[in-house]
Amino acid sequence: MTHPDNDIPTAVTAPVVDPGSTGPGEDHMDITTTLDALAEVIATARPRALGGGAIIDKDAAAQLVEQARAVLPEEIRQAQGILAERDAVIAEAQAEVEQMRSDAREYAQQLVAQDEITRAAHAEADRIVIEAQGDGDRKRAEADAYVDAKLASFEGTLQRTMEAVQNGRQKLAGAMPDIEQTPVA
Repeated sequence: MTHPDNDIPTAVTAPVVDPGSTGPGEDHMDITTTLDALAEVIATARPRALGGGAIIDKDAAAQLVEQARAVLPEEIRQAQGILAERDAVIAEAQAEVEQMRSDAREYAQQLVAQDEITRAAHAEADRIVIEAQGDGDRKRAEADAYVDAKLASFEGTLQRTMEAVQNGRQKLAGAMPDIEQTPVA
């Protein structure tokens, strides 16, 4: 677009993205949406008439960068929450294993007290301990798989974020005029 009085290109305004708003199918604003909006501001910038480069809406771009900064800590907190959840699941599984081992030992001691079934008691106690260890290993593996899936999702989000930031910076670098070519008003 050009200003009607002087044929100087005017800046393209960016879509304003409210971090508290929800998009279709989303519960919150995410970093990818904000960076996509920033990339759109850069991609739709009007070329300058002289010297190459482009004119972007500085305020819109700055607002989108601030929104990205506001959203990113929330995604990091979510990842930390997932890790804390994993630790809690593992701690619970370990407590259950310890309780099962304690129960197995107690049961074994009760069986040992009876001479006629001493051998059966040892075998049953061993079976219970092995079963408890297997249950603990299984629960630990399930917790690890759950956390791995969550972290993989978060890693993908961060990778897309980094790619969007790099693309935006590359586009912005290509759109910035050389200092020597900047017209003086």
